[in-house]
Amino acid sequence: MATQDIFPVAGIDIGGTKIAVCLADSTGRIIDSKRIKGGTQQPYKTKLPELEHMIHACCKAGGISLKDVRACGVSAPGPLDIPGGTILKTPNMVWADVPIRDDLARRLGIPVILQNDANGGALAEWFFGAARGCSNFVYLTMSTGIGGGIVTADRLVDGCAGNAGELGHIVLDLNGPECGCGMRGCFEAFCSGRNVQKRLQDLVRGTPEHPLLRQPEVDGDPSKLRFETLREAAARQVPEACELWDEICLRMAQGIGIQMMTFNPELIILGTIFYYAGDMLMTPVKECLKRFAWSQMREPCRLELPGLGEKIGELAGIAVALYGLHQRGAWQRPVHSS
Repeated sequence: MATQDIFPVAGIDIGGTKIAVCLADSTGRIIDSKRIKGGTQQPYKTKLPELEHMIHACCKAGGISLKDVRACGVSAPGPLDIPGGTILKTPNMVWADVPIRDDLARRLGIPVILQNDANGGALAEWFFGAARGCSNFVYLTMSTGIGGGIVTADRLVDGCAGNAGELGHIVLDLNGPECGCGMRGCFEAFCSGRNVQKRLQDLVRGTPEHPLLRQPEVDGDPSKLRFETLREAAARQVPEACELWDEICLRMAQGIGIQMMTFNPELIILGTIFYYAGDMLMTPVKECLKRFAWSQMREPCRLELPGLGEKIGELAGIAVALYGLHQRGAWQRPVHSS
């Protein structure tokens, strides 16, 4: 029988530029959290003891004994070997083929569960955020890169090796821009923050008087070009920016439409890029969706922003721990009305 009591769990959310370590209870109440900047740009063997130390520090701050912590969840970028508990080679990290699940389990003496970071975000939104009460939804991380987490019929779709949901790497155009994954024309190659920055820099190369370089936040320096630059320049009706913005809106709709047609979800949660762009992005994307998804798929599906905001980093690892306990029958997901 699954337990309904409230208990502490630990979480680690690993990103390309930071690591978040968190202690929370099974309701999602954060007890303590800490961050390591640039952690994955340094050798794994030097960071592993630091992760252990920070879990202990969170427990101490919360007045909780580590032996009372039911599990530790690790949310990390793919590709992963979930059965083997290993983070494989990821473009934005110097870590490669690191057996983090078993290493941490030996050091902490508690169960450790490894999961893809986008799945961790989806689980956090399912348990504590915008997807509470949903049985079928898609969560799209949309910032530096694009990833996805899929829940259908009240189950996380994780595939045979835990790498399902690489929705940023569906190919939208065989002749499209090169993606960091090695393919061409991926959803991420068209629409992610990192790739839009690269496209902007390519656009202005050899043109020092380009209008995008004259934007106030750029001041002639191509390295300062960002997704935000494009958004602001399009709002100012800079022609080159408007043209690229329209293309991105179209490709966003194409990528989202594929999710609608594939999974028929009741909800798609759209991450950071949509959060900051607001209606300037959401309105044209909804209009363009008519070209990529049937009305029977569009009309029942809500497009929403994440419900957890900046807490998603801390709660992703926590949700991974809880889902691992749920799979073992040691925790039951609360059922909320949608």
